[in-house]
Amino acid sequence: MKMRSSNDDKSKGAKEDQPHHVLVPVEVPTWISFVMIAMVLGTYWVSFKIAPLAFVDLGEKSEMGGFEGAVDVARRGAFPTYITAAIPCFLIMIAVEILLMLIYTLPSAAGKYVLADAWSSLTAGVVQQLVATLVLKPALINTLPYEMVHQAVAVKYGLALPIESIWTWLGALVLCDVSYYWLHRFAHEINILWAGHSVHHSSDHYNLSTALRQSWFQGVAAPLYYLPLAVCFPTPVYMAMNQANIVSQFWIHTCLVRRLPAPVEWILMTPSHHRVHHDRRVHKNFGGMFIIWDRMFGSFLDEEDAVSVIRENLSKSTSEGVQVQEEVLLFGTRQNPTTWTEAVTQTMFWQPIVSSIQKGASFRDVVRASLIGPGYSTAGSKRTLVVPSATSTRIRATCNLHGGGKVYVFFHFLLAVVVGFLVLIAKDGPWSLRSATSLYLMYTFYCHGKLLDCHASARAQELARCALCVVLLQGVLYAPPKTFPDGVSNVFDMLPIRFLCIFLSAVHLVSAGVLCWWPGAFAESSSVRHSKSE
Repeated sequence: MKMRSSNDDKSKGAKEDQPHHVLVPVEVPTWISFVMIAMVLGTYWVSFKIAPLAFVDLGEKSEMGGFEGAVDVARRGAFPTYITAAIPCFLIMIAVEILLMLIYTLPSAAGKYVLADAWSSLTAGVVQQLVATLVLKPALINTLPYEMVHQAVAVKYGLALPIESIWTWLGALVLCDVSYYWLHRFAHEINILWAGHSVHHSSDHYNLSTALRQSWFQGVAAPLYYLPLAVCFPTPVYMAMNQANIVSQFWIHTCLVRRLPAPVEWILMTPSHHRVHHDRRVHKNFGGMFIIWDRMFGSFLDEEDAVSVIRENLSKSTSEGVQVQEEVLLFGTRQNPTTWTEAVTQTMFWQPIVSSIQKGASFRDVVRASLIGPGYSTAGSKRTLVVPSATSTRIRATCNLHGGGKVYVFFHFLLAVVVGFLVLIAKDGPWSLRSATSLYLMYTFYCHGKLLDCHASARAQELARCALCVVLLQGVLYAPPKTFPDGVSNVFDMLPIRFLCIFLSAVHLVSAGVLCWWPGAFAESSSVRHSKSE
């Protein structure tokens, strides 16, 4: 990964102050916003309708969709998994957003898609869902503490709200967002929580793929913030509405939707408000579905304030210059990732805490390093969104891998998404097989991160991975009877799975050939090598 300077205002020096570059607000045609919002509503409707029919956790699926299906499932102690139901819609929305950007040519550099960055975001989301399904769920981290409190308080004292009432579900949805607000705010104020959450902010880009850039670790502490809901709301209702709240946060990660009507901007979290939240210089706007909590608790900052300053400066300016449409925000984190390798990105933000312990710092210093996060003094204080210059460095990291190598990584990522989704929905499959497959996917992402970094050993590691994949798949397909437990053997006896294994074996054999016969595709591009030689 090639890094650019992150010192946006000082490193450019006088160059940024040249009057011929004039920053103007980004403008997007209204019809694009309509398309995006129509897709959002469509995603809500599809996931709301089909989740009870096809995606249910801890119980049997319902024969009804929508609210009736959710109630039917919840009566049996289960809940619809709206996130899993929405994943295909998320991927379609990302594809449409890319298409719209190609049609319109979005001027915002940060809003555009770059393969390495989008790959990093999407792989983080895939692994986070696998960890939640195969680690957190079996450990009952999300459900057991909540159900214990619910039984000890709500059931014992008759405070439990009826599952059949729509007001129970709507109340849980709103209160889930209140809980999420405080979880999110503390994740910026407390450094040990920021170490996990900061992964979501680590991209210099801001598009729908960024929404899926999630921490592997944040889910461990998150359930604690929702325990107060157990006093009234049944566990299935809480679990379902918490997922619905998370689904509602996907669409706000876009630069294609600008300012919405005032009542919407005042009540709901919108792309405008959430863009401010992702600015690396401020820590504000922590709500998930609603922005009203930020207005109530003093953590609100409006993007329009900075846009108004730009417009006012333009109206007063008498000099002419080259107008540059760019965001008024600088996305990412202060500590910028130096690699595309996901395992490193997920753990790098723990470094200040671990370093203080390794250096033998005093107990007070270790506690301070663990507790004082970047938003500790800024979340509740009055802040002003400083307008960057037109030529400020917005994108600090680039991928120099040859175009052929990028196509290779993208193709294998699509295969990994299919396999990962099968692991998620195969809830009745053997846990050991699903976990082994997930570990292999993580290894795949590790190898491809090395490729994107143009690491010297990356091609050899990827060749070894392809060979391992072929050996493993052929081993399970043609192993003698009774080699594996019945549950695992039954999976590979299924005709679609056998075809998938044969197809994946063939793909990895061809991939091994490409790695051997086209080494230049897995090195730095010729233009980068030429620029270094000059």
